[in-house]
Amino acid sequence: MFDSIKEKIAEFIVEKQLKNKREGSHTFTGFFGKAFTFFVAMPEDDHDFTHSLVVLNFLTENKKSIMVLTRDFKVSLLPPKYRTKAIEYNFKDISKLYLPSKKLSDKLTEMQFNASIDLNRKENLFYSLSANLVQAPVRIGFAKPDSDKFYNLQVVNGEDDPEISYKNFLNCLQMFQG
Repeated sequence: MFDSIKEKIAEFIVEKQLKNKREGSHTFTGFFGKAFTFFVAMPEDDHDFTHSLVVLNFLTENKKSIMVLTRDFKVSLLPPKYRTKAIEYNFKDISKLYLPSKKLSDKLTEMQFNASIDLNRKENLFYSLSANLVQAPVRIGFAKPDSDKFYNLQVVNGEDDPEISYKNFLNCLQMFQG
């Protein structure tokens, strides 16, 4: 019961933080070709983490600059070329409400990107908020309950298989290459 109360409080705090962040409509046609800097929140799930690396490879192949958010112990799971582009966080960076700590929030808020991507297929307030704290006009994530609060471009995913899910995610990004 205590966790559900904490979850409701966290949802309220996130809603309040994002209230002023909502913008009007965007035209996504060709945004991928115009965007050069990407913030990528890696999946919390280990199996998803491995399969989501195709998204990082795709961005690199298209000469995009990326910054990756992941747990400190998962940085070693990233291919070497991405390790220097990682923002790692540990348990001290997670508040009692399972949200980014003030220190991490302040760090993310100072960053600017052309697009922010959350690769978590399951609802995760920590990553959803992190992907919104960075300054980015385009915020992309998988469609989940209440995901319209977080992302202005949502990828619908009806797949249980993470490999297929991330390939579908790439297909969606490719549609916006212009």
